[in-house]
Amino acid sequence: MGKRWWWGVVLAMCAGMAVAGGPGAVRNQVELSMLVKGTIDVKADGSVAGYTLDNAKNLPEGIVKMIAGFAPKWRFEPVNLSPNAISARAQMSVRLVAKKLDDGNFAVAIRGTQFHQDRPGEDVTSIKLDPPRYPVPAARSGVGGSVYLVVKVGRDGRVTEAIAEQVNLRVITSERDMALWREMLMKAALKAAQGWTFKPPTRGDGVDEPYWSARIPVDFISPDQSEPKEGHWQAYVPGPRQKIPWKADGDAGQDDDADAFAAGGVYPVGAGPRLLSVIDPS
Repeated sequence: MGKRWWWGVVLAMCAGMAVAGGPGAVRNQVELSMLVKGTIDVKADGSVAGYTLDNAKNLPEGIVKMIAGFAPKWRFEPVNLSPNAISARAQMSVRLVAKKLDDGNFAVAIRGTQFHQDRPGEDVTSIKLDPPRYPVPAARSGVGGSVYLVVKVGRDGRVTEAIAEQVNLRVITSERDMALWREMLMKAALKAAQGWTFKPPTRGDGVDEPYWSARIPVDFISPDQSEPKEGHWQAYVPGPRQKIPWKADGDAGQDDDADAFAAGGVYPVGAGPRLLSVIDPS
Protein backbone atom coordinates (compact mmCIF):
# COMPACT_ATOMS: atom_id res chain seq x y z
CA MET A 1 0.00 0.00 0.00
CA GLY A 2 1.49 3.33 -1.00
CA LYS A 3 4.82 4.21 -2.53
CA ARG A 4 7.47 1.57 -3.18
CA TRP A 5 10.60 3.14 -1.78
CA TRP A 6 14.13 1.71 -2.00
CA TRP A 7 15.86 2.29 1.31
CA GLY A 8 19.12 4.18 1.16
CA VAL A 9 21.09 1.51 2.97
CA VAL A 10 22.69 -1.33 1.03
CA LEU A 11 22.97 -4.66 2.79
CA ALA A 12 25.70 -7.17 1.97
CA MET A 13 23.94 -10.54 1.81
CA CYS A 14 24.92 -14.00 0.73
CA ALA A 15 23.91 -14.43 -2.89
CA GLY A 16 23.14 -18.06 -2.15
CA MET A 17 20.08 -16.99 -0.19
CA ALA A 18 18.33 -16.36 -3.48
CA VAL A 19 17.67 -19.23 -5.84
CA ALA A 20 20.60 -19.34 -8.22
CA GLY A 21 20.52 -20.09 -11.94
CA GLY A 22 17.62 -19.83 -14.34
CA PRO A 23 17.09 -17.67 -17.41
CA GLY A 24 18.48 -14.17 -17.07
CA ALA A 25 15.16 -12.41 -17.65
CA VAL A 26 13.52 -14.43 -14.91
CA ARG A 27 16.48 -14.19 -12.54
CA ASN A 28 16.01 -10.43 -12.44
CA GLN A 29 12.62 -10.97 -10.77
CA VAL A 30 14.11 -12.79 -7.80
CA GLU A 31 14.04 -10.90 -4.54
CA LEU A 32 14.54 -11.83 -0.92
CA SER A 33 11.57 -11.33 1.33
CA MET A 34 10.87 -11.00 5.04
CA LEU A 35 7.53 -10.61 6.81
CA VAL A 36 7.70 -8.62 10.04
CA LYS A 37 4.74 -8.70 12.42
CA GLY A 38 3.69 -6.53 15.34
CA THR A 39 0.98 -4.19 16.57
CA ILE A 40 0.16 -0.55 15.95
CA ASP A 41 -1.93 1.91 18.00
CA VAL A 42 -3.97 4.47 16.08
CA LYS A 43 -5.49 7.62 17.57
CA ALA A 44 -9.00 8.85 16.76
CA ASP A 45 -7.62 11.31 14.19
CA GLY A 46 -5.72 8.56 12.38
CA SER A 47 -2.25 9.43 13.65
CA VAL A 48 0.00 6.77 15.19
CA ALA A 49 0.24 6.64 18.97
CA GLY A 50 2.87 3.90 18.97
CA TYR A 51 3.80 0.48 17.65
CA THR A 52 5.68 -2.67 18.61
CA LEU A 53 7.48 -5.36 16.58
CA ASP A 54 7.27 -9.02 17.51
CA ASN A 55 10.65 -10.46 18.47
CA ALA A 56 12.37 -7.16 17.66
CA LYS A 57 15.61 -8.33 19.29
CA ASN A 58 15.88 -11.13 16.74
CA LEU A 59 15.34 -8.88 13.72
CA PRO A 60 18.21 -7.30 11.78
CA GLU A 61 19.07 -3.95 13.35
CA GLY A 62 18.75 -2.14 10.02
CA ILE A 63 15.19 -3.42 9.55
CA VAL A 64 14.14 -2.24 13.01
CA LYS A 65 15.59 1.22 12.32
CA MET A 66 13.98 1.37 8.90
CA ILE A 67 10.47 0.70 10.26
CA ALA A 68 11.13 3.14 13.12
CA GLY A 69 11.74 5.85 10.54
CA PHE A 70 8.42 5.28 8.78
CA ALA A 71 5.74 3.85 11.08
CA PRO A 72 5.33 6.86 13.42
CA LYS A 73 4.60 9.06 10.37
CA TRP A 74 1.84 6.90 8.88
CA ARG A 75 -1.68 8.33 8.77
CA PHE A 76 -4.87 6.30 8.80
CA GLU A 77 -8.54 7.02 8.30
CA PRO A 78 -10.04 8.36 11.55
CA VAL A 79 -11.12 5.53 13.85
CA ASN A 80 -13.90 5.12 16.38
CA LEU A 81 -12.56 4.51 19.86
CA SER A 82 -14.06 2.65 22.79
CA PRO A 83 -15.14 4.81 25.73
CA ASN A 84 -12.13 6.16 27.65
CA ALA A 85 -9.69 4.74 25.07
CA ILE A 86 -6.99 6.99 23.62
CA SER A 87 -6.14 4.71 20.70
CA ALA A 88 -7.21 1.56 18.87
CA ARG A 89 -4.80 -1.35 18.56
CA ALA A 90 -4.44 -3.37 15.36
CA GLN A 91 -2.26 -6.27 14.29
CA MET A 92 0.36 -5.24 11.73
CA SER A 93 2.39 -7.06 9.08
CA VAL A 94 5.10 -5.46 6.96
CA ARG A 95 6.44 -7.14 3.82
CA LEU A 96 10.07 -6.20 3.16
CA VAL A 97 12.00 -7.14 0.06
CA ALA A 98 15.69 -7.03 -0.78
CA LYS A 99 16.64 -6.71 -4.43
CA LYS A 100 20.07 -7.50 -5.77
CA LEU A 101 22.03 -4.56 -7.19
CA ASP A 102 24.56 -4.64 -10.00
CA ASP A 103 27.43 -4.59 -7.49
CA GLY A 104 26.16 -7.77 -5.82
CA ASN A 105 24.74 -6.08 -2.73
CA PHE A 106 21.05 -5.71 -1.90
CA ALA A 107 18.79 -2.68 -1.42
CA VAL A 108 15.86 -3.06 0.98
CA ALA A 109 12.33 -1.73 0.51
CA ILE A 110 8.93 -1.98 2.18
CA ARG A 111 6.80 -3.75 -0.42
CA GLY A 112 3.49 -3.63 1.45
CA THR A 113 1.66 -3.43 4.76
CA GLN A 114 -1.55 -4.74 6.25
CA PHE A 115 -3.45 -3.99 9.44
CA HIS A 116 -6.34 -5.90 10.98
CA GLN A 117 -8.30 -6.04 14.22
CA ASP A 118 -9.96 -8.96 15.97
CA ARG A 119 -13.64 -8.10 16.41
CA PRO A 120 -15.32 -11.09 18.06
CA GLY A 121 -18.85 -11.56 16.79
CA GLU A 122 -18.57 -8.74 14.24
CA ASP A 123 -16.58 -10.57 11.56
CA VAL A 124 -16.83 -13.82 9.69
CA THR A 125 -14.74 -16.54 11.36
CA SER A 126 -13.65 -19.99 10.23
CA ILE A 127 -15.30 -23.25 11.25
CA LYS A 128 -13.65 -25.72 8.89
CA LEU A 129 -10.46 -24.99 6.94
CA ASP A 130 -9.12 -28.27 5.63
CA PRO A 131 -5.70 -27.64 4.04
CA PRO A 132 -5.27 -28.22 0.30
CA ARG A 133 -3.59 -31.32 -1.07
CA TYR A 134 -0.04 -30.58 -2.15
CA PRO A 135 0.16 -31.25 -5.90
CA VAL A 136 2.43 -34.26 -6.32
CA PRO A 137 4.39 -32.84 -9.29
CA ALA A 138 5.12 -29.65 -7.33
CA ALA A 139 6.20 -31.55 -4.22
CA ARG A 140 8.46 -33.87 -6.23
CA SER A 141 10.04 -30.91 -8.02
CA GLY A 142 10.66 -28.97 -4.80
CA VAL A 143 8.27 -26.19 -5.79
CA GLY A 144 7.01 -24.12 -2.87
CA GLY A 145 4.98 -20.96 -2.76
CA SER A 146 2.15 -18.97 -1.21
CA VAL A 147 -1.37 -18.60 -2.57
CA TYR A 148 -3.26 -15.55 -1.30
CA LEU A 149 -6.94 -16.45 -1.48
CA VAL A 150 -9.92 -14.17 -1.04
CA VAL A 151 -13.20 -15.96 -0.36
CA LYS A 152 -16.76 -14.70 -0.61
CA VAL A 153 -18.86 -16.22 2.18
CA GLY A 154 -22.64 -16.46 1.86
CA ARG A 155 -25.15 -16.19 4.66
CA ASP A 156 -25.11 -19.98 5.10
CA GLY A 157 -21.41 -19.82 5.92
CA ARG A 158 -20.27 -21.52 2.72
CA VAL A 159 -17.88 -20.18 0.10
CA THR A 160 -19.82 -18.91 -2.90
CA GLU A 161 -16.84 -17.54 -4.80
CA ALA A 162 -13.06 -17.48 -4.41
CA ILE A 163 -10.09 -15.97 -6.18
CA ALA A 164 -6.34 -16.38 -5.93
CA GLU A 165 -5.40 -12.73 -5.56
CA GLN A 166 -1.70 -13.47 -5.90
CA VAL A 167 0.58 -16.52 -6.12
CA ASN A 168 4.22 -16.13 -5.10
CA LEU A 169 6.86 -18.79 -5.68
CA ARG A 170 10.02 -19.76 -3.84
CA VAL A 171 11.60 -21.35 -6.89
CA ILE A 172 12.88 -19.95 -10.15
CA THR A 173 12.73 -21.48 -13.60
CA SER A 174 11.46 -20.31 -16.98
CA GLU A 175 8.52 -17.93 -17.26
CA ARG A 176 6.45 -20.70 -18.82
CA ASP A 177 7.20 -23.20 -16.07
CA MET A 178 6.58 -20.69 -13.29
CA ALA A 179 3.18 -19.89 -14.80
CA LEU A 180 2.38 -23.61 -14.76
CA TRP A 181 3.49 -23.97 -11.12
CA ARG A 182 1.42 -20.95 -10.09
CA GLU A 183 -1.61 -22.41 -11.85
CA MET A 184 -1.08 -25.77 -10.14
CA LEU A 185 -0.80 -24.32 -6.63
CA MET A 186 -3.71 -21.95 -7.28
CA LYS A 187 -6.04 -24.77 -8.39
CA ALA A 188 -5.15 -26.85 -5.33
CA ALA A 189 -5.91 -23.96 -2.98
CA LEU A 190 -9.17 -23.03 -4.73
CA LYS A 191 -10.35 -26.65 -4.65
CA ALA A 192 -9.80 -26.80 -0.90
CA ALA A 193 -11.68 -23.50 -0.44
CA GLN A 194 -14.81 -25.04 -1.93
CA GLY A 195 -15.20 -27.16 1.21
CA TRP A 196 -14.44 -24.48 3.79
CA THR A 197 -17.18 -23.27 6.13
CA PHE A 198 -17.46 -20.14 8.25
CA LYS A 199 -19.53 -18.59 11.01
CA PRO A 200 -21.21 -15.34 9.91
CA PRO A 201 -21.16 -12.25 12.15
CA THR A 202 -23.70 -12.21 14.95
CA ARG A 203 -23.60 -8.49 15.70
CA GLY A 204 -22.21 -5.19 14.45
CA ASP A 205 -22.71 -3.11 11.32
CA GLY A 206 -22.11 -5.99 8.92
CA VAL A 207 -24.46 -8.55 10.43
CA ASP A 208 -27.13 -8.09 7.74
CA GLU A 209 -24.80 -8.03 4.72
CA PRO A 210 -25.63 -10.49 1.90
CA TYR A 211 -22.05 -11.84 2.02
CA TRP A 212 -18.66 -11.31 3.68
CA SER A 213 -15.13 -11.44 2.31
CA ALA A 214 -11.99 -12.79 3.95
CA ARG A 215 -8.37 -13.28 2.97
CA ILE A 216 -6.74 -16.63 3.69
CA PRO A 217 -3.06 -17.09 2.75
CA VAL A 218 -2.05 -20.70 2.03
CA ASP A 219 1.60 -21.79 2.20
CA PHE A 220 2.96 -24.72 0.21
CA ILE A 221 6.29 -25.77 1.72
CA SER A 222 8.01 -28.46 -0.31
CA PRO A 223 9.75 -31.40 1.41
CA ASP A 224 13.22 -29.98 0.72
CA GLN A 225 12.35 -26.50 2.01
CA SER A 226 12.08 -25.35 5.62
CA GLU A 227 9.25 -23.24 6.98
CA PRO A 228 10.18 -19.55 6.79
CA LYS A 229 11.46 -18.26 10.12
CA GLU A 230 10.51 -14.85 11.41
CA GLY A 231 13.33 -12.38 10.89
CA HIS A 232 14.98 -14.45 8.14
CA TRP A 233 15.14 -13.73 4.43
CA GLN A 234 13.79 -16.19 1.89
CA ALA A 235 13.78 -16.35 -1.89
CA TYR A 236 10.70 -14.63 -3.30
CA VAL A 237 9.33 -14.44 -6.83
CA PRO A 238 6.09 -12.39 -6.68
CA GLY A 239 3.26 -13.23 -9.05
CA PRO A 240 0.83 -10.85 -10.76
CA ARG A 241 -1.92 -9.28 -8.66
CA GLN A 242 -5.57 -10.00 -9.51
CA LYS A 243 -8.52 -7.79 -8.63
CA ILE A 244 -11.28 -9.12 -6.39
CA PRO A 245 -14.14 -9.41 -8.91
CA TRP A 246 -16.96 -8.75 -6.45
CA LYS A 247 -15.28 -5.69 -4.92
CA ALA A 248 -15.52 -2.30 -6.60
CA ASP A 249 -12.48 -0.05 -6.90
CA GLY A 250 -12.20 2.03 -3.75
CA ASP A 251 -13.93 -0.54 -1.54
CA ALA A 252 -12.22 -1.33 1.73
CA GLY A 253 -9.78 -4.15 1.18
CA GLN A 254 -9.51 -3.85 -2.60
CA ASP A 255 -6.27 -1.89 -2.33
CA ASP A 256 -4.69 -3.96 0.47
CA ASP A 257 -1.34 -5.57 -0.20
CA ALA A 258 -2.18 -9.22 -0.72
CA ASP A 259 1.16 -10.75 0.21
CA ALA A 260 1.60 -8.72 3.38
CA PHE A 261 -0.82 -11.12 5.10
CA ALA A 262 0.78 -13.87 7.17
CA ALA A 263 -0.13 -17.49 6.48
CA GLY A 264 -2.18 -19.32 9.08
CA GLY A 265 -4.80 -16.63 9.60
CA VAL A 266 -8.24 -15.59 8.42
CA TYR A 267 -8.45 -11.87 7.72
CA PRO A 268 -11.92 -10.37 7.18
CA VAL A 269 -11.66 -7.75 4.46
CA GLY A 270 -12.00 -4.24 5.88
CA ALA A 271 -11.52 -5.30 9.52
CA GLY A 272 -8.81 -2.86 10.41
CA PRO A 273 -7.59 0.73 10.11
CA ARG A 274 -7.03 1.89 6.55
CA LEU A 275 -3.68 3.47 5.73
CA LEU A 276 -4.09 6.75 3.84
CA SER A 277 -0.51 7.89 3.54
CA VAL A 278 2.17 6.43 1.34
CA ILE A 279 4.56 4.03 3.04
CA ASP A 280 7.19 6.79 3.10
CA PRO A 281 5.25 9.92 4.17
CA SER A 282 8.24 12.32 4.21
